[in-house]
Amino acid sequence: ANIYSKRGDYMTALAYLFTFLKNAIYGTTNYFTKGLNANDIDAIDILALRFLLSFVVLWLLKTTRIIKIDVGIKDVFKKTEKHDFILPLFLAALFSPVIEMLFETTGFTMTTAVTAGVITSLMPVASCIFEGIILKEKTTLLQKIFLGLGIIGVIYIAINTNTSDGNDTVFGIVCLIIAVIAGPLYLVFSRKSSGKFKPLEVTYFSCLLGMIVFNAISVVKHLWQGDITHYFDPYFQPENILGFITLSIVSTIFCTLMNNFSMSKLQASTVAAFGGISTIVTILIGVALGEELHHFHYIGFALILIRMIGVSYISLKKAKKAAKNF
Repeated sequence: ANIYSKRGDYMTALAYLFTFLKNAIYGTTNYFTKGLNANDIDAIDILALRFLLSFVVLWLLKTTRIIKIDVGIKDVFKKTEKHDFILPLFLAALFSPVIEMLFETTGFTMTTAVTAGVITSLMPVASCIFEGIILKEKTTLLQKIFLGLGIIGVIYIAINTNTSDGNDTVFGIVCLIIAVIAGPLYLVFSRKSSGKFKPLEVTYFSCLLGMIVFNAISVVKHLWQGDITHYFDPYFQPENILGFITLSIVSTIFCTLMNNFSMSKLQASTVAAFGGISTIVTILIGVALGEELHHFHYIGFALILIRMIGVSYISLKKAKKAAKNF
């Protein structure tokens, strides 16, 4: 029993580490996405080519038996061994990357940074609600308070940031709200599917669905514009190589894999509590590139870190208490 307890502690610690690393890497994606945008690549094309490369890499690893993945699109339509358990996996992949990234990308382009920051900061609250409704996992009052502190931290940074350029649109705000709902639903269904599918299989299926949907949209767009022969041009521009490798392999494959592993061990609200780390990393990258760090950044950082530490500490106490009772 002691051996199993130690193994469980190790896995939990690894889940926390992966959650932190995932969000730290996510904080760099804005930089690489903006770099690709600066090279006149449309946001939908970035998503399409990003997930196409991600899926091809995973498919090659699967085909060459370097990794073992026993799930695919056939399990959705055919009565296979895993067909009866495919719905949570399909919903996880549908909510993220498909719905979350599609509506988040659209929303970011149609709202100011302040509005986007305020709305997306509500994601931990949505996680708390959905995990209670769907997974029947409860959060304590103190956890809710810590989650609220992190939201205040993100909002405080957003409203103090000088982002007067651009205008908010109702459609952009609605898109961000949909993304805020989709993100936590992905976390919840990823956790639910973890009972039947390995984290690598959840990652593979997410990349598969993302590749199909985003490329379908992109192909229609290019056919409409009459430039389908230039579909793969961004891949062959040297200045885009680092951006696509980072977004497709590091951010999509490794981060999704880490996130799916974490969701098999931790509550959705606990994973969501780390979300502010990406905000901190994004701002620090800006500072490294010459932007100025102000007093409100430090206050916001402190509140985000308090949320992360507070929610994690309470979750660990709850887990140890449950293990002791078991």
